[in-house]
Amino acid sequence: MTTTRQAILAATLGSLTLLTGCITAGSEGPTSNRMNPAGSLSDRREALRTVKVVDKAPAGATSLDGISVTRCHRSFLAEAPDDQAIMADLKLAAYAQGADALRLISIEKVNGVMANCWYVLEGKAQLYRLTKSGS
Repeated sequence: MTTTRQAILAATLGSLTLLTGCITAGSEGPTSNRMNPAGSLSDRREALRTVKVVDKAPAGATSLDGISVTRCHRSFLAEAPDDQAIMADLKLAAYAQGADALRLISIEKVNGVMANCWYVLEGKAQLYRLTKSGS
């Protein structure tokens, strides 16, 4: 009986060790509403200034891939991520992929336990490249 308990304990501890090793800090995206370190300050400024948010696919636009971005809420002492931070991250990601516009699909709170967060705020968007007039 003691051998069985030891085997169960060893298996449980081994599983927890493996599970803990799978949680990589930073894999859940930036925390709070701090500036996303993924791009330079000039790229961020240009993305926020030039990437348009549209309600539907623009006429004549080329549809690109969909994207998603996440922000982790890990500490109740830190400011919780908000929709504005997600939109800025979506625009930065769109700019990095050469998109001129994005259509917001959703911003939602998802369970963040596996990412070592209280929750993760996730934004999804469809990207578009606008047709240049005169081309």
